[in-house]
Amino acid sequence: MIKSSLLSVAFILSTNATVQAQTNLRTQFNQALALFNEMVMNKEIGEAIDMIQPDVVLSDAEKAEYNSALTEAFPDPFVGSATVQSETLKSGFRQEMLAYWTEEGDYLYLYLVMHTQGAQQQVIHVEHTTTFSKFISRF
Repeated sequence: MIKSSLLSVAFILSTNATVQAQTNLRTQFNQALALFNEMVMNKEIGEAIDMIQPDVVLSDAEKAEYNSALTEAFPDPFVGSATVQSETLKSGFRQEMLAYWTEEGDYLYLYLVMHTQGAQQQVIHVEHTTTFSKFISRF
């Protein structure tokens, strides 16, 4: 009786720890995504890429170049953003399609591939386009 009670308690504790770790990882991801979206909406794409891909080191000049190119391509301000599609893949991989739009109806789409190992999640691939069908077909 005591043995089965101890096993039940151990199972509940391990399940709670796993759920808590997943919740914390998802919360961290959501917070990072909100900051990333804010940066893109402010046309600070260089800083956004620098934040999500710490292994890619961009100089201040490169960040400014990215920001300038985005402002040139989208002179009007972004008025909205959304996660268009999100899919959990196997072995800790995930893909996301994000959209940003202007009041005039111009769209920027970003495609991200992430990989989670333990408690660490990293973006391993980023692409952008103005063509919806380029990324949505990957889901």
